[in-house]
This record gives sequence, C-alpha cells and structure tokens, in this order.
Amino acid sequence: MTQAVAFASTVSVAYVQGLVDYLVRQGHDAEAFLDSAGLSLALLAQREQRIAASRYLDLLGRAVELTGDARLGLHLGEAIRPGYYGVLGYLVMSCATLADALHRQARYAELVGNLGRVLLVDDASVGAEPHVALTWTPHWPQQRVQVCEETLASWLTFGYWISGVSERPTEVRFQHEAPADCSEYARLFACPVRFAQTDNALVFPRRILQTPLGQADSQVRLMLDAYAERLLSGLRQGDNVLDQARQLLAQRLPEDNASLEWLAGEMHLSVRTLQRRLAEVGLSFSGLLDETRQQLALHYLRDPALELAEIAFLIGFAESGSLTRAFRRWTGQTPAEYRRQLPPICNLEE
Repeated sequence: MTQAVAFASTVSVAYVQGLVDYLVRQGHDAEAFLDSAGLSLALLAQREQRIAASRYLDLLGRAVELTGDARLGLHLGEAIRPGYYGVLGYLVMSCATLADALHRQARYAELVGNLGRVLLVDDASVGAEPHVALTWTPHWPQQRVQVCEETLASWLTFGYWISGVSERPTEVRFQHEAPADCSEYARLFACPVRFAQTDNALVFPRRILQTPLGQADSQVRLMLDAYAERLLSGLRQGDNVLDQARQLLAQRLPEDNASLEWLAGEMHLSVRTLQRRLAEVGLSFSGLLDETRQQLALHYLRDPALELAEIAFLIGFAESGSLTRAFRRWTGQTPAEYRRQLPPICNLEE
C-alpha cells in the first residue's frame, strides 16, 4: 500500500515558468508572487528542478486571486509555449505525425507534471466518422476546474502550433458544471463544449492523427525518446529527495512516530540539509508530512474495501475523526463525499 506515494507529487519548474511568465505579461511582479508561496525567484533558473504538486496548485490558486480571472486556466493554456513542456515539448515537435506526438504526450506527460492521467482512446459518442478522445483525469481535488481547463486548452493550442491544422475539435467535454458565462469557451474552442460529463476530453476525427508535422526530425526524436525514457524511469523510481522522503514517511506513518530528525537520519542527511532541500521545493517538514498524508488518503479512498478507520491508521491518525477534519481542510469535502463522486477505479501507478 505504501507504493501509493510514487504516483503523483511534482511539477517541473519549466511548467511553473509558464504561469509566472503569464502573470508578468499581465503586469504582476514575479518575485513577489513566488515569495508569497515560499518560493524563490532563483528557482526559475533550475528548469530541471521539480516542485511539490501542492505548491503548484497553491500558486495556481494565488494567481486566480491575484488576477481575479475565473477562467485563468483557459488563458494559461492558450499562452502555452514549447519550452514550458521541457523535454516533452521538443520531443513532440520532432515526431513525424500527430499520432506519434499524442502517443508520446500520453506516455511522458509525467515529465511535465503528474497532476493527472492522460489517455488517447477511441470515442464512438459523436457522429458516424471514427473519432478519438484525448482524456485527462486529475489526481488532485484542489484547483480541479482550473487544472482541467488549463490542460485541455494547452493541448489544443500546442496541437495547432505543431501541426498547422486549423480544424477545430468535434467537441470538448468537462466534468465540472457550466459557469454562468461560457463565452471564453466558445472563443477558444470554437466547437460544442459540454459540461457535467463523465470525462475531460478533446474529441476529434481519427483521420487527423495522420497529419504530418512540419518540424519532424527522426534523429532528434530518437535521442529525445531515449532521454525522456531515462527521466521517466528516474521519476517513477523516486530518485529525487522529495520522493525518497515521501516513500519513507509513507512506510513510517502507521507507526505514528515520524519526525524530522528520524527522516534526516534515514536519508543520511543532516537535519539542516534536509530542511534546505525541502525548502528548495517550497516545503517544510510539516508541509511534507501533511502533503504525504493527503496523497495517501486520496489514493486509499479509491479502494472501497478500506474503512475510514483503516485509512486513518495508515496515514498516522489515531481515529477517523482526525482524518475527516484533515480531509475537509485539504479538499473542502468529507472523505465520504469525495468517495461518492469517484470515477471507476484506475491504476494511478501506470
């Protein structure tokens, strides 16, 4: 069960750069914005670095408040640039066809940020012509609407950019309810946009998958494929300090005696060094502990065989009431409410 910590947790600094650049173009101060979330402007120079997913979601929420833009996710997606996707962006650009690009997008999406799951699947729900759907299932409840809208808008924008295809999707679907004003969806997607659906998806004709890409380069693709595979393997094995710390905490939490000193010892680091390494990704030890509990709780709630008391024990709480209070603080819901709205169980570790 403790393997659950491996499924999510981080977002690349290259992707964070996209949010910061957008705010700067809107006239906001980048240093003040990052400082408000406990992050340094110097972080942006470390494009291979990753920050805790909770920090990115916190930044996104702060950006919504700062701009007063309820549709910030759409506007961030519309402003996407290849560099914000890091190695994945350049790999996708080097592919021969849109099909190749989308399959790599699905496989290597975690390199950008493992906030959700990407799938490319056949879709028979629209028209007689064969269609496919590029779907997104978020792992976190925080900023769910903004993240879903940002993701689908960025896919569409980047797809137009690399393919030159001007054909609009057949339809776009979102799981959340429709807002009062849908004008921005109509402007950006220029196709039917449906809300309160069973998935979040861009749906388009299968024939578009054969579209050749103008910047295709087989040698570059082979090189970046190998590089992306190495990065993905390291990410899933928890090679970075943050994931190592999460794994250790996940194993220790049922014993209810995890401490900063214990964790530093297990990682063969001094307490000061561990604190500094956590601060680099915007976390304190208490923040790391809280985030790890949240990730584990979200994962365990997907198992209908686990009672709330068992989940509370597994994440280091003495009783289910403590879990309920913490879960309401994390998500605004009780564990039971969250469980009722879950889609069918999927393997988040794939």
